[in-house]
Amino acid sequence: MTETFQPPPFGVEVTHHAASATIAILGELDISTTPELTEALGSLEPGYETLVVDLSRCTFFASSGISILLEESHRAKQDGFELVVIKAPAEVQRMFDLAGLDDKLTFRDP
Repeated sequence: MTETFQPPPFGVEVTHHAASATIAILGELDISTTPELTEALGSLEPGYETLVVDLSRCTFFASSGISILLEESHRAKQDGFELVVIKAPAEVQRMFDLAGLDDKLTFRDP
């Protein structure tokens, strides 16, 4: 008998501090969990000057997540806020480096 696959724990934390909003990704962001990220982004009240997407506790980040970040970057330029991405652990951040996203997204160290 084979064991049933249990996906690793995943979560999205949303916090607001003065003029910034932060969305932290916990665990693996893949095709099955990207709707939670999309929902969290959609739930943000307008009016923040900076949107921080914290990947410091992210263990996997799928290409569907990259699409979401690029869409948010475009929205940031249109709506006049700054998008900052807190770097993921090295093994996850490598994917962003290979994709050459340093010129499209603003990354900061944790």
